[in-house]
Amino acid sequence: MASTKMTPGDLGIDLSSGAPDQLYRWLLASILFGKRIQQEIAARTWHVLINHGLTSPEKLAAASRDELMRLLTEGGYVHYRWKEDDELHAVMARILKDYGSVEELVSGADSPQELRRRLEEFPGIGPVTAEIFQEWVPVRFNGTYSG
Repeated sequence: MASTKMTPGDLGIDLSSGAPDQLYRWLLASILFGKRIQQEIAARTWHVLINHGLTSPEKLAAASRDELMRLLTEGGYVHYRWKEDDELHAVMARILKDYGSVEELVSGADSPQELRRRLEEFPGIGPVTAEIFQEWVPVRFNGTYSG
């Protein structure tokens, strides 16, 4: 697994339905995979966050900094945990404020380019993270998704 890119399926995420929880889970994974860290550590950290109940933007945004730091450490992050913590909080809080949900962030985009622009407006999400996320989100969910 070290030389191949992990996919949503590797994490048990099914994006084919566009289910809100699956879109959130893939966005969270994409944010972790988009950082300069081994993908195995990013995947382990994703599992730790999900297994500790951070299964929605609301739950992650409500987690304390101490809790997130502890979970990132448990996942294998040893450097820059505070930065990851702050970025995860900021992204999820802003998704809730600006869009209400990851589903609305995705479905409200008129095109893949619009979704990329929206993603890159979040702190800590650059072109690499946006590309990781978009590579697996079915295009039919951009601007035409109706639930």
